[in-house]
Amino acid sequence: MIHPMTDSTAAGPSPEHHRSWGLIVLCIVLVLVAAGLAIWALSLNSDLNDQKDKTTAAQQQADAANSQIDSLSQQVDDISQSLQDAGGNAQQALDDLKSKFDAAKEQIQKAIEDAGSDGDSG
Repeated sequence: MIHPMTDSTAAGPSPEHHRSWGLIVLCIVLVLVAAGLAIWALSLNSDLNDQKDKTTAAQQQADAANSQIDSLSQQVDDISQSLQDAGGNAQQALDDLKSKFDAAKEQIQKAIEDAGSDGDSG
């Protein structure tokens, strides 16, 4: 039996056709959203890599500065030690001169006493 075409069968494909376009538009929107998110993620990753590079460069500069500070600190310590050694050497030299001066003074006093004794006895 052949069924005559009724309004319900003629109208049947039409709503499905509208539904198909709705799904196509929805899929396109979802693809665009996914593409936008992918671009945004790549941008964030690029920014993160740039920040990591800057952080690495700053860390290298800080390490170099610390190395220079350590070197200068060692130089200051060496100079301080040299000054202490020089001060100790200078003090030793002054002590030696004082001892020699005291010895010479005693010899002069003894010579004066001996000369005075010889002059008194003669």
